[in-house]
Amino acid sequence: MISDISIYQIILGTISIFFLVQRSLRFIRKERGQSLFKLLATIIIWGSIFIFSFFPNIAHTISRNLGLGENLNTLIFSGFVFVFLLIFKLLDQIEKLERNISEIVRKEALRELNNLKNS
Repeated sequence: MISDISIYQIILGTISIFFLVQRSLRFIRKERGQSLFKLLATIIIWGSIFIFSFFPNIAHTISRNLGLGENLNTLIFSGFVFVFLLIFKLLDQIEKLERNISEIVRKEALRELNNLKNS
């Protein structure tokens, strides 16, 4: 079993563990910007990478059970679609933040202008 593990699997597993531990410690220390959502996303993503790196046949099994056939590329494509959905969701949130910041700046500028007129 040990001889079947490649250097690629060891490197990928090590990187996965590093990110899992790093994000968990940040969450435990309650560092700024850390949330339960980020922790869960990290556990799901890097945990999956860790599992798939040491047990690559699981990806084929999942692909077959989802009706995607034997082709692993379909599962990878589905992963890319999911990632793009997340990117678009993040972009939407960024746009909302920009609108909110613009609105706050406008209101503050109008308030300062009114204070200058009244002085």
